[in-house]
Amino acid sequence: MASTTTQYQKSLTAMTVIESAVSELSTTFASVQQRTSVDDAMIDALVAAANGLAASATALKAINYTPPA
Repeated sequence: MASTTTQYQKSLTAMTVIESAVSELSTTFASVQQRTSVDDAMIDALVAAANGLAASATALKAINYTPPA
């Protein structure tokens, strides 16, 4: 099993990729093309996924360790 440090690094790297993609979309919508209804639906999906991730990440703090028997 990977160490928790490695798991955090992988997660944070993935988040950086997502943040970069969102930033590119922001630039696109500001100066390249107007958002469509499909874009709005996809943005809603991103927001829902982000909210779910935030809830899952917060829930990690509530997990209590139970050593194997």
